[in-house]
Amino acid sequence: MTETASVGLSVIIPIYNGAAIVEELARRLAPILKDTGESHELVLIDDGSTDASWDAITQAAAAWSFVRGFKLSRNFGQQIAVSAGIAKARGRYLIVMDGDLQNPPEAVPGILARLRGGDDIVYTVSRVRNNRRNQFTSQLFWFVLTRLLGVDIIRDQLMMRGMSRRFARIYDSYPEITRTVAGLSRDIGLRHSILEVENRPRSSGRSGYTFFKRFNLMINMIISITTAPLSILIYVSLSVLIITTLVSTYYLIIALFFNAQAGFTSIILSIFFFGSLITLILGIIGMYLANIYTEVRRRPLFLVEEQTDSHG
Repeated sequence: MTETASVGLSVIIPIYNGAAIVEELARRLAPILKDTGESHELVLIDDGSTDASWDAITQAAAAWSFVRGFKLSRNFGQQIAVSAGIAKARGRYLIVMDGDLQNPPEAVPGILARLRGGDDIVYTVSRVRNNRRNQFTSQLFWFVLTRLLGVDIIRDQLMMRGMSRRFARIYDSYPEITRTVAGLSRDIGLRHSILEVENRPRSSGRSGYTFFKRFNLMINMIISITTAPLSILIYVSLSVLIITTLVSTYYLIIALFFNAQAGFTSIILSIFFFGSLITLILGIIGMYLANIYTEVRRRPLFLVEEQTDSHG
């Protein structure tokens, strides 16, 4: 549950195997946060890292009084780690960032200014990704989501975003485990604005998001915010039924009135086609059912194993 606001600004960053970057994060953010004029905190969430990230976080908390660290009991994934940070943050304004310095810390004052101006959420967008692979997967994702499925959502948005206290409380009230920050933000709505920033290459290491992890994230977001795939399946099935009826009529006429040579081509093609279609349909329905099963168990969203301060 989101804590009572006791500082002006909270910056929330999930950390996964980022031991080498924690000190740089705190060092670069320290003067930026000080210049905002707000009392502030940097909330670092160790998402079950397998390196020395937690040691780096505890060292940063000892060196900078504004740093607070929370170690999750295992790797819950970036989306839940961010949610844990939102729940633990104490700021009147909250800003979420990636933990690899791809989201520019210099954008913090601009986001804060818009939150002070009355926005409940400030999205950051970037037209550029770090490499061609990321650029391609990003464009494919947004095309499928906005054009193919018709979801009304801010395109090209980054993880970096600002939230008012009111927005954070509403966000924290969402109980589902299969969640995405972008999906919940869209569902909440409220007053928003968009700030374009320059996304930057990773400061060190390689991204933990492989192609398949990005693909799974896309599937989770689609399933969590729209039932459009089920509607599409109805239309696809209807189209296949019409085509099958026409083709079957054609072959029936050939068999009855013409000397057609018997063959297995049409049978084999039909088996493969309909088998693949049925498998696809069952797979999509199965994903929805799996998410329902996950939610009805009502397990905790996250578990904190350790923290750097004695409260929160």
